[in-house]
Amino acid sequence: MAIPHELSSALEALPEDPRFEPPAEWKEGAGGVWFFRFRAQLSVPATVHVSEWTAWYLVIVGDLADPDIRIYPSAIDGIVATFPHQDYNGDPPEGLPWRLGKPCLERPAAVFRRDGWTGEPADFVERLIWRIGRLFLWIDAAATGNLLMDGDPLELPTYPEIDSTTVLGFWEESEDVHWLAEREDNWGFATISSISGARDTAVISCFMDAERRIFRRFGWSEVISVDFQRIDAVWVVLPVLALFEPWRSAATWSELSSLCEGVAVDLPQILSDAGAKLRRVQKPKQLGPVHLIIGFPLAERFGGQAERFHWIAIRNMRLCTRKDVRMGYSGKPEARRQWDRDFATSDRPLKWRRTANWAPDQLRKRGEAESEVRSKSVLIIGVGTLGASVAENLLRMGVTKMGLLDDDTMLIGNLSRHILTMVDAGHLKAERVAARLNMAAPDARVVSLPFEFPPTKSSQINKLEGWDVVIDCTASDAVLQAMGSFHWVTERLFVSLSMTWEAKGMFAYSASETGFPAIDAMERFAAVASQPDIERIGNMEGIGCWHPIFPATADDVNLWGSIGSKFIRRAILNREKAAAIFVQQEDGSVERSDA
Repeated sequence: MAIPHELSSALEALPEDPRFEPPAEWKEGAGGVWFFRFRAQLSVPATVHVSEWTAWYLVIVGDLADPDIRIYPSAIDGIVATFPHQDYNGDPPEGLPWRLGKPCLERPAAVFRRDGWTGEPADFVERLIWRIGRLFLWIDAAATGNLLMDGDPLELPTYPEIDSTTVLGFWEESEDVHWLAEREDNWGFATISSISGARDTAVISCFMDAERRIFRRFGWSEVISVDFQRIDAVWVVLPVLALFEPWRSAATWSELSSLCEGVAVDLPQILSDAGAKLRRVQKPKQLGPVHLIIGFPLAERFGGQAERFHWIAIRNMRLCTRKDVRMGYSGKPEARRQWDRDFATSDRPLKWRRTANWAPDQLRKRGEAESEVRSKSVLIIGVGTLGASVAENLLRMGVTKMGLLDDDTMLIGNLSRHILTMVDAGHLKAERVAARLNMAAPDARVVSLPFEFPPTKSSQINKLEGWDVVIDCTASDAVLQAMGSFHWVTERLFVSLSMTWEAKGMFAYSASETGFPAIDAMERFAAVASQPDIERIGNMEGIGCWHPIFPATADDVNLWGSIGSKFIRRAILNREKAAAIFVQQEDGSVERSDA
């Protein structure tokens, strides 16, 4: 096949450079991939891991109008080690002339995939030259040990054969970084709980010592079912992150044991002891733990002080059971112990499992409300379209302790603008929205209060005590009046949100008092809210139904849910009486006025 013009012209345009040994020609690989081999020279002294000259492959993947440009170490005369800012550089796959340890040559903003954000040129030839130039910088930094500088965000090494679509979550806050200092042991057992419905996603739900006594539990959402009697993992703690130089993780059990030995942790002995303890209590047909989770203190930035405890996980641990039989081994306890020690020093590949810290502040790194907002407990009265939207916004911003009060039932007609779905029809809105929100965040603690306001039973009244913020989303004067006469006991922040006719606007009110100022809120609403179109009130739910509908579309509800959530945030931070009317303009913009 003829070489495409874009590629041949690019090869001719490569500048002459004494450090660059250019390729002879492009070659075509399977799947429309094009590549060439070249050599690059260091401008700094060579090291044991980076020779003066190293061989590389530049690989073009995808449409030549906007190709993916990658550079890989050559299988012959390329670098063998794995460095920071590089994919795992293991043996090359069969049939490929390069290893898969692709160095990261992009700038961090490349993750957002926006042209012009990274400094990389748009023109194909210029991109090619830019990438090769970045490689020269990379190999020099690798040879001088400057790929990670003090103050850089710390990047853990990449692992071979890891499925990035699955994850094991753990909960480690900054104040827990030295939790092991209070203990004498450095290993034990743990329970892992799956998240129902999710694909291979689970959390570490509790830690036990070597005698199976629980000493750490975590406040995961109630929808995560935990069996504290089950043992799913062995945990081991290392004093530091243990790596092979320059920045490679273990690939086999023997390599892992070697890394542990380097920091004075005897992994073969730990697995031998763990297996022996489990065999004493093992029940018939009971599966043994298959996870090994390894923890160590970790700094957020390279060269800094440890700020968090971090866990990594391996999912193919195999401890000997009572019924296991092996050639050359007797059934005696010490023989089974030796079996476990042998496993820990075997060349069996490690099957790494991706882990992530789901502590609340880490979970919401992509966006969270202020700590003063997140720390509040919130009671929402009315989880119709607006209330449910506001509840979900607050939950996703970190307000995890929430009560939802509503005695209404979900109908199919509600689906045009409610966050719930068909499977929720016929169920109480409060219960179904609470269930949805508890599934929306692993640390959610949302409770349903499926009764009418104001409550009449003492047991229901007691459930309304202690909430820091009370939010009304009912758009009902009767509820506002009931809120005003209800005995709230102590001062708290009240917020009322109500859409105006046809959802063209929203009235928002806040006050921090011992009782809700209902008359003030109602008078202010009446003064600024548009009157309904009497003619359109005749629109009914359906043929043969006398029930009129409130005219609004889902985009209106989502708009006011967002603005209402922002109003609540400001109200919590300022704690001042405020009343505002937000009006949507024809072009979709929103104007705010004091009410």
